[in-house]
This record gives sequence, structure tokens and C-alpha cells, in this order.
Amino acid sequence: MKQSILALALLAPLAACAVTPETQFIPSQKSAVELRSMQARTVPADADTAMRGVIATLHDLGYRITRVEPEARTVSATRATTLRLAVVVQPRSPSESTVRANATMIAPLREAQVDSAEFYQRNFFEPLGATMNRSLATIRPDDAAPEAIRPIAEINTAREREATARMRVTPVSTNPAATATSPATGAPR
Repeated sequence: MKQSILALALLAPLAACAVTPETQFIPSQKSAVELRSMQARTVPADADTAMRGVIATLHDLGYRITRVEPEARTVSATRATTLRLAVVVQPRSPSESTVRANATMIAPLREAQVDSAEFYQRNFFEPLGATMNRSLATIRPDDAAPEAIRPIAEINTAREREATARMRVTPVSTNPAATATSPATGAPR
């Protein structure tokens, strides 16, 4: 009995050190100027209207919104757990905004940046223009555009959801009296 407890005590630190493999990010091989021209469009709308249009478009396209940061005007979304999209809205003037989308494809232990102009045009900007009932314009090379951000991953597996839920619910106490046990029953007080 003592040997098995000792063995468990020795193996516990080793189990805690087990490293899960990192997902490898594969960036586009295209230049920053090429990526910016395919990922960004000028929208004839204020930033709040453009942000609402982006969220509505993502919903219409079947994406699950994973994070919205209104102050930063960013949205991350996932579709079919293999396609992630992050969108940034930046005001240009009171009646004009720049919208930049960045997509990644997920495979086991790999995340690759999408660098197809046709993908962004057909699968995001055309639907965005239709949703907002506005014509979007490509940006000029000398126009300012927001930096592309990587999409935020959603919690995909049941195990990840359970672990996150446990972290939110499990109280952490540094008070020794709060974790003391009753001498009579051995149960927490």
C-alpha cells in the first residue's frame, strides 16, 4: 500500500510536466502589401455601423462568434471548427471605415493563414457589401489599414469546456480555516 502511494507521489509531478504539442502557425508567403490589399476594404459607413454589419454577415455565413471586443472593434469567429476569421474595423472618417479580415484554416497541430484574394472577396467582402447594402472599395497602397489579427480559437472539445467551467466555479482560498476538516468526520467544515 505504501509503495503504491509512493509511486503515485513520484509520478504525479511527471504527469504535470507532460507537454501537449504546440499548434504550428504557418503564415502566408505573400508580401504584407499583397495581404493587405486582399484582406482590407473601405466601407462607406461609420465604424459602429460597419461593426454591426460584420457581425451580421458572420452570422449569416454560419460562423459562431467566439469573441467580440467593442473597444478594439474586433470580432473573431469560427465555422465548422476548421475555419477561423478575425475582423478589425477601423474608422477613417465619421462616415467611412476600413474593414480588415484575416482567415486561418485549422488542421491537427497546424494553423495556416488563408492568402487567397478570391476567398476574401467571395466569402466575406461580397456578403458584407450585400448585408450592408453598400459597395465596398479596395484600399489604395498608400491608405492606412488596421493590422491583421489572428482569430481567437473557440473551445472545441468537451474536455476544454469542462476544464474552463471548473476554473470558473472552483473557489480558490488561501485561508487555512476555510479548508480545515472536522476532526470527527474528516469532512470539510
